[in-house]
Amino acid sequence: MNASDNERGPPSSDFSKDLGERLDNAPADERVYRTALELYTPTRVVEVAERADCSKNSARRHLRRLADIGVLTRVTENPETFKRNESYFEWRRLNRLSELDDDEYRDRLGELLSEDEVYRETYDVETPDEIDPLEYGEYGDAENVWLDLNNWAAIRREIRDLRRSRQDNPVDEGVA
Repeated sequence: MNASDNERGPPSSDFSKDLGERLDNAPADERVYRTALELYTPTRVVEVAERADCSKNSARRHLRRLADIGVLTRVTENPETFKRNESYFEWRRLNRLSELDDDEYRDRLGELLSEDEVYRETYDVETPDEIDPLEYGEYGDAENVWLDLNNWAAIRREIRDLRRSRQDNPVDEGVA
């Protein structure tokens, strides 16, 4: 079986090439926005302009607009630097989760709680934080244990976020 036959494997098309071609044809504001999504550390306007392939003035204008609407935070003024506003992205994620209809919400939460239960039974602990990744030996291959622990932590975050999106109390029931 090759990777394209596996539904969990990478797609057969070159996603990065397709994305690169789409970005090359996108207007400057779109290129700056896509660049802005990757600003995890304070980044100067000139660097954003280079990455978005536009002038400094154009990058500055779009970055300021994104800061005005809350997508970015202006970190310094001279030189002007920006970074992602993580609160905005968290709010946006919770907002999207709150738009699930009741059936979708219950189904998704049920799936996640089941997966959480499987991990608790597999590792015989309540949370992934209770396992020392350096003492994985009793659970098997180090890479698989590491992947399991990361996936389990992501599942627990999604359960909390789903419940937060509905202001469902208690937020940590079944996840504590």
